Order: sequence, then structure tokens, then C-alpha cells
Amino acid sequence: MRSSIRTRLLAAFLAVALTAAAGLSVYFLKELEGFALRKLEERLDTEATLVAELVTEAYMGDGRLQASETDELSTALQTAGPEISSRVRVLDAEGVALVDSGGDDGIGVGYGKLAEVTAALTGEYGAATRITDDNRVALYVAEPILHDDGVIGVSYASSTTFSIIALLQAYRTRLVIVILLFVVVTFALTEFLARWLSAPLLELSQGAQAFAAGDHSIRVTPMGSRETRAVAEAFNAMSDEVEDIVRELKEEERRKTRFVSDVSHELRTPLTAIRGAAETLLDGDVPADDERRFLETMVRESDRLARLANDLLILQRIEGATGELPLRRVRLRVIADRAIEGLEALLDERGVTVSIEGDAPTVLGDSDRLQQVVANLLDNASRMTPRGGAVKVVLAEEDGHAVLSVLDEGPGIPEEALTHLFDRFYRAQASRDRSSGGAGLGLAIVQAIVQAHAGTIVAENLPDGGSAFTLRLPSIGD
Repeated sequence: MRSSIRTRLLAAFLAVALTAAAGLSVYFLKELEGFALRKLEERLDTEATLVAELVTEAYMGDGRLQASETDELSTALQTAGPEISSRVRVLDAEGVALVDSGGDDGIGVGYGKLAEVTAALTGEYGAATRITDDNRVALYVAEPILHDDGVIGVSYASSTTFSIIALLQAYRTRLVIVILLFVVVTFALTEFLARWLSAPLLELSQGAQAFAAGDHSIRVTPMGSRETRAVAEAFNAMSDEVEDIVRELKEEERRKTRFVSDVSHELRTPLTAIRGAAETLLDGDVPADDERRFLETMVRESDRLARLANDLLILQRIEGATGELPLRRVRLRVIADRAIEGLEALLDERGVTVSIEGDAPTVLGDSDRLQQVVANLLDNASRMTPRGGAVKVVLAEEDGHAVLSVLDEGPGIPEEALTHLFDRFYRAQASRDRSSGGAGLGLAIVQAIVQAHAGTIVAENLPDGGSAFTLRLPSIGD
């Protein structure tokens, strides 16, 4: 089982703290031991030098220290006694102890083979450190005793001080208590730091798990170190992007489902009419007038199916990215004139007049598609305008855009329909049944073409009656 990041941080902090504490403890104990040895060596050197000088001043012999003269040497050492706190020996020229402040048991013992004594017998300063049986550090200092520029003996001083091992043994119980207290305090501080440092990561982990479980609305609060804040901000940015993508995918799926449903619904009516007419004719004994009416119904519904298929193909080509539009410089005034000219017969039949006002700057676009947009808007406007009424096309420039508005004198658009006019298969008026109107794809095609030109189109009701459809396209100047 994998451990949590808090457990890992806790273990890491404890390991670092204990290692650092142990290392520092050993270092400072070594330094303390070294300091004590240096101070002790200085004291022993002073004492040995003092004894050597006292012996030299008191001795008036033939150049050699003799055992027969120990009384005088003991007297000299006793004279220096108040100034001496270590064990001091006076050795002859062979390194044999003549006087020992530690007692008579040490007299006669030979020290000539010891390195520090050998150095002193040659006139040099000698010192050595050894570990005693009780794990203490013993320091030995040997100073030559000179007479008439010759070495006649050695002043040999020694003393013991603590060692790390001895110190640990002497304070074992106290050290155990201190170590336990240190571990407890360190653990408490480490636990606090681990929780504090892991809190942002824990929130990130919980957020990621919730996100993976499907909650794409989850967000985390950026906190903690700069790195964890950066990760939290990146997570939130990713969540925003994924949520938008999921929303778009769901909306696209909804549109596709609705589109399939709408297409099926639109196809069902003409197919039902054609089938019904065909079955009636197949039954026979149909009067001539009724036969002609049934045949006309079949032709009319077949035309409707053809128009529906054509409109769907247009939408697919525009929205399906089957190729870029052939863009070139286009003037909307020219487009409007051509659209009106193409609808002249239809407009005369409906008894509606169309006028153009103003002008708009040049745009980049596909003239055929833009003419289709204007023609579709004029067709809808003329259908809604009563006989004898007028439709107006107004051209203008606003904020770097070419603007074209088509205004009619119809009854207007129901408020609840304004937001759905450009949906596929939507009809703003229930009275516009499938036989008198189109398949409800005209305005959807208009919007698709306008959006393909990086433009916008909106519909609104006019204060004095009627409605207006206004499209805006980026202009490129004249």
C-alpha cells in the first residue's frame, strides 16, 4: 500500500531532524573534547615547565639526577605542590621516575620507551594522549630538565579528562530523557509542518479524484508554496477548459439529436402525403379530378423533399468545413440590388415594393452566399408585409463594420420567438404551416453564412410595428 505524501513528509522531516541533531551533537562533543584537551595540555605544560625550573634551581650536582637525591627533589616538588593539580613525575636521564607526586609506588618505574619521554630526553617537547581503562582521555606532557645546556632529566606531568564515551556513560539516563523529549518535540513540529505543507496537495488530490469521477465543476483554492499554487491554478484552468469542452460536446450532441429528430419529423409529413396519394390511386376508381389533385399533391410534396434536401446540403457545406469560402471584395449595395432584381417577379406577385437607403463599405466575402442571405431576408420580409406595403433595405457603417438591415411592415415577431428564429426547423408563426412556408431552414442558413463571414445577425421588433433583421460584417474600407 502506497503511503500518503503527509506520511512521507513526516518520515523525511524526522529523518533529517534526527540526523542533523545526531551529527551536530557528535560534532559539538568532539569540539568540546578537543577544547578540554587543549586547555589541559596547556595546564600540564605549564606545570611541567614549572617543576623543571624548580628542579633545575634546586639541583647543584654533577650533571646527573641521582636517586640518592630524591629527598631534595621531593622537597622541591612539595614546594611547587600548591601550584600543581596534576600528577607530576621527575625522571632521570634514563627515564626512570625519581619522584612521583602520586606516591612512592611510582618511584623507580621506567618511562624511557614512551614517545613523549623519548622526545623530552632529546631536548624536545613531548606530549601524548591515551584512553584509560575507564574510557577517559589521559594526556601526558614531558618537558626536558636542562642543566649547563644538557638534559639531565624529564619533568613528566599527566592528567585525565572526559571523553565522549565516558560522558555518554556518565549521563546515559539524562541523555535518554533528552533524546526522547527531542523526538517528541520534533515529531510534533514535523507533524504540524507535514500537515501544513501537504494540505494544498491533499486538496488537489481530492479535487482531481472528484474531477475524474465526473464532477467537472470542481475547483481548488490556490494556496501553499509557489509551486503548489501554480499547479492549483493550472488545474483550475484545465477544469475550466474541460468543462467548456464537455458543455460544447453536450450541446453539440443535443443539437445533433434534435436535428435528426427534426429532419425525421419534416420528412414524415411529405412522405405520408405522397404515400397516401399513391395508395389512393392504386385502389383505382378515382374520379379524374381527384386523380389530378392526388398527382399534384405528390408533385408538390416531392418538391418539398427536394427543397429540404437542398437546404440540408447547403447547411452541411457551410457548417461542415468542406472548403473555405472564395473571398473577394464585395459591396453590399451591389448585393442588395441583385437580390431585389432576382425577386422582382415574386415581389410583384405579392404586391410589395422594396427600396434601398444609404451605403456600406466594402467587405470580403462570397458574393453568391451573401446574395443568398439578402434574398432570404427579403423573401421573409415580403411574405410578412401586407399587400401594398413596403420593405426597406438600409445600408450603413458602424464601428468598422458594414451594416445591412431589412425592415418589414408585418405584424412583428412574438417575443418568445426572437431567441429561436435562427434555429433549424423553427417557425415563428403557427399559421405558417409546412404547405405555405419552407422547411424552417432559411434563417438557419442565413446565420451559418453570416457566421462563416465572421459576422453577426440579429432580429428585433420595430417600435412602430414590423420587424428588422440586421447583419454586421467586418469592413475593409474602400
